[in-house]
Amino acid sequence: MKRNLFYLLPLLLTLGVACSPKNEVVPVAQPQGNFTGVFGALVKKTTGTGYDTIRDTIALKLTATSSFKVAADTRKHVASYGAFAYNGYYIQFNDSSAVVPGVNKFHLKGVYQYFYDGNVFQMQRNSNGDTLTVQYNLKKTN
Repeated sequence: MKRNLFYLLPLLLTLGVACSPKNEVVPVAQPQGNFTGVFGALVKKTTGTGYDTIRDTIALKLTATSSFKVAADTRKHVASYGAFAYNGYYIQFNDSSAVVPGVNKFHLKGVYQYFYDGNVFQMQRNSNGDTLTVQYNLKKTN
């Protein structure tokens, strides 16, 4: 009996490996389309101690060719354009617009953690220095 179990063991192991669940790689959907929503940042106060909250509404267009455009200049965010790259966790923006000296507005540039479900597009970047965090909470418009 022991001898039969000894021969049966490799067959059972092979069957167990063959029937085990597979780890399938699910492709990450590329964020693309037109988005509008709120941009926010937590910035160190220029006088005194503490932080100020900055909020503004922006419009963002992401294309299938991995380019982006922030539609219009706002009070706190500058219009910009360039290229982006992404994976399942991070998205990076390379701003190609000219930086105007003396203008103290936010640009969409750098690496952000993001969430995208096909409709809601959220990004966040934690920083050091005068700006603690930058967030975008956007929804797809078309």
